[in-house]
Amino acid sequence: MTSGVGYSEVLLILLVMVIFINPKQIPGLIRKFFKITAQLRAAVKKFLDEMEIK
Repeated sequence: MTSGVGYSEVLLILLVMVIFINPKQIPGLIRKFFKITAQLRAAVKKFLDEMEIK
């Protein structure tokens, strides 16, 4: 399953982040994003596993 996000979209997002967000805050925001993404994936996986068992 692909997310459909290519290199050009990632570069555009990074450019917008540099323009509107303090560059010193970017690493922390990226960490938070990946942490939230991991938690969301785990929750979806748990939900799907529970639905298949029952």
